[in-house]
Amino acid sequence: MEELKMFGMPIMFDEETDKLSSSDKNVNWEDYSRKYSDGMFGLLAEDHYNVKDNPYYDFYKAIVNDNDKAEFVKANLRYDCTVIMKGCADKEFKKTAGHFHCFIPGKNMSYPELYQVVRGTALFVMQKVDNFNKVNDKMTVEDVILAEVKAGQAVVIPPNYGHCTINISDETMVFVNLVSMDSSNYYESVKNSHGMCCYVYRNDDGTYRIEKNPNYVFNCGIRIAVPSESDTLGIRNNVPIYTEFLKNTRKFAYLNNPENYINDFFSLLKAK
Repeated sequence: MEELKMFGMPIMFDEETDKLSSSDKNVNWEDYSRKYSDGMFGLLAEDHYNVKDNPYYDFYKAIVNDNDKAEFVKANLRYDCTVIMKGCADKEFKKTAGHFHCFIPGKNMSYPELYQVVRGTALFVMQKVDNFNKVNDKMTVEDVILAEVKAGQAVVIPPNYGHCTINISDETMVFVNLVSMDSSNYYESVKNSHGMCCYVYRNDDGTYRIEKNPNYVFNCGIRIAVPSESDTLGIRNNVPIYTEFLKNTRKFAYLNNPENYINDFFSLLKAK
């Protein structure tokens, strides 16, 4: 068992089962689910991949110490965790399904989301398209950012950017998120496009390569970025966002009201 110190609470990772546990009876989660490879059919780069029972990723919803629950409810935020298993489907690294966030009521923008990697290395694909509601026509990509995020680092998904997370590690990767309780996900157009706009393959030497998804129209190139720190956004390297939130809950109000922080979200990302 491995203690995940970046989690912000006593959480252990079992390398044999890829599952999380806690010895603290006050630490609980609202829901847990595991997605297998058959749940990813239609989203993978290789349509011929037909292994149905390959574990892909686990999702733990609303993880919290019961003593802290009132602070999260007051801030209208939720703390989740996703565990992406190591390995590939053929040569494509394992990933989450990918989705967009629906618009904030009364605003022409979607909810942002704060992610922090606590184990391994992630590649976050963030794509802005002409219309994320398209299900019959090809979406046109107006911007795409691939952010390499290592354990202890964090990134914010800007409003109006669809996203998925890819495990580019040679180990199971674990990441957490803070998101508005009012945020909801929209999956249909990503499913219709056979995944996000970029597929990421493992090279023989363990590095990755990127290929564009031909089911999109591209009006831009692909940008590779790495995250930095941001006092404004409450992000410090190797400091759990869970504990940072509890120290100053008001600092994370941007996850419900992002309109004055757009520049900060992009300033967090530095060109590689």
